[in-house]
Amino acid sequence: MKKQGFLKGSAILLGMVVITKAMGLIYKLPLTHLLGGTGMGYYSSAFAVFTPVFAIVVSGITSTISRTIAENYSFERYANVRKIRRVALLVFSFIGFIVSILFALLSGLLASGTIIEPLARWALIGVAPSIFGATVLSVERGYFEGLKNMLPTAISEIIETIFKLLLGLGFAYLVLDYAKEQYYSTGGCFGAFCRSEEEAVAVAIPYITGASVLGVSLSTCIACLYIIISGKIQGDGITKEMLRLDPITDRATAIISHLFRNAFPVAMATVIATLTNMLDLVTINSCISRAMSADSNLFSMYITENLTREMMPNFIYGSYSGLAVMVSGLVPTFTAMFGKSILPSLSEVWAKGDFKAIQKNIKSMLSIILLIALPAGIGISALSREILEFLFGGRIAEIEVSVIPLKILGLGIVFQAVTIPCFSVLQTIGKSRYPIFISLFGGSVKLILNILLISIPQINICGASISTVIAQGFICIWSLVVMARTTGLRIDVKNILLKPLFSAVLCGITARLITDLLTRLTVISINFRISTAISIVLGGIMYLFSLYLLCVLPKNRINRAFFKKNYKNP
Repeated sequence: MKKQGFLKGSAILLGMVVITKAMGLIYKLPLTHLLGGTGMGYYSSAFAVFTPVFAIVVSGITSTISRTIAENYSFERYANVRKIRRVALLVFSFIGFIVSILFALLSGLLASGTIIEPLARWALIGVAPSIFGATVLSVERGYFEGLKNMLPTAISEIIETIFKLLLGLGFAYLVLDYAKEQYYSTGGCFGAFCRSEEEAVAVAIPYITGASVLGVSLSTCIACLYIIISGKIQGDGITKEMLRLDPITDRATAIISHLFRNAFPVAMATVIATLTNMLDLVTINSCISRAMSADSNLFSMYITENLTREMMPNFIYGSYSGLAVMVSGLVPTFTAMFGKSILPSLSEVWAKGDFKAIQKNIKSMLSIILLIALPAGIGISALSREILEFLFGGRIAEIEVSVIPLKILGLGIVFQAVTIPCFSVLQTIGKSRYPIFISLFGGSVKLILNILLISIPQINICGASISTVIAQGFICIWSLVVMARTTGLRIDVKNILLKPLFSAVLCGITARLITDLLTRLTVISINFRISTAISIVLGGIMYLFSLYLLCVLPKNRINRAFFKKNYKNP
């Protein structure tokens, strides 16, 4: 079994994220076109309820197992490494199975009482099996990540995404075809009389959503089977001789206690961090209703025969969460991989008290994250409408709802992109309680601002994005301060932040100017998707060129690559 260092492990996980996110978009785009704002309201609200439960049961497993395995392996406790895996699989899979059953049984109560939308029940039932599969998957991923082998995680993620695409869309279209067939043969759909095919599809939307989510759950179980089978075939690199030299293991009760003691703070921090979605769920619909009561003309341009005024809050929430939040969440998903890949190496050097190595790893992590997040966030803000039209071209009303919120969220992407890896570092260096307090504070800010801002008709749904950016800003800065004080880290603000920020602003300005220029050209007609792609590419070229001029990129390596001379950085 080959091990990877921080940069190689990050590269593997980053490559995995590129592939999975590309396939995820292939899944999400047609699904959004199929479900529309109303269906995405069911979809997003179900996941908003599911995510905190998932976080409590699953979120702390991978990082805790990874850190524990890395520490034991560094001290050559090989038999204990194997025993930790066995005990963790037994305990967490049992918990996951019980919680999956309970979640499915309580789906009706959750849909009616929490989401205030009984038809969201089917999406909740569909997502329940994924809790069991994810617990087993998280233990196995954490085990191999602790051994500095990121390939099982990467490959299992890709397999999960492939089957998510196949089963999620496949099940959705099967239910859609069934609904249409039922309408043409009986004049009704799922027990309701329908006057047209469009009305039959609207009636079937909750069931289509549930079927798609069930396909997502089954994809998790399939990835789980893969990582177990591949682990048996390829092994973990621990030989019989290594086991013979260290036969001493901890008691199972001690291992369980250690895992729960370390996983609980991580789980709590993740639960609180995921409350952003839950806070949006419980506040957006009611606040939008108040804003519409204060201004009767608000969102009136979107009302149709199949989208009544009463349905509008769910439609607005679904458009915002399904389009704006989804697009803005792509970048933090990428950068979270750096926190995941640094964890095993950081656990080893922290256990040995090597502060120079700790600081070097953290500086590398922050530098790479900002180089990615800054241009991505500013670029998304500069081209928010063009990006939404590129991805969701047929959904005009949903795009109009999401343009300004996405522009605002783009400016705050860098906060979330930095925060997630910083939380991983804090949990690794024994400051796992800080993410809980920091996230609670950020959640309180988010809740207060949501209630105050969304209810104002002139601000409406933009209030959710404003509150998210402000809350994430507080969380990011606070976590950076705690991390720097604990590790003695001194951040080079000029090279790590200011130079990439200047280059990212140039990138955004270039992309915006190119888009406006291509739009106004009357000599030739350019498809809007092509012009958007050209603007993004040219903006990226400007970003890289300015980084090169500012000496952020390694000039000597680039010059040697192109000119085959040994140039030195000025």
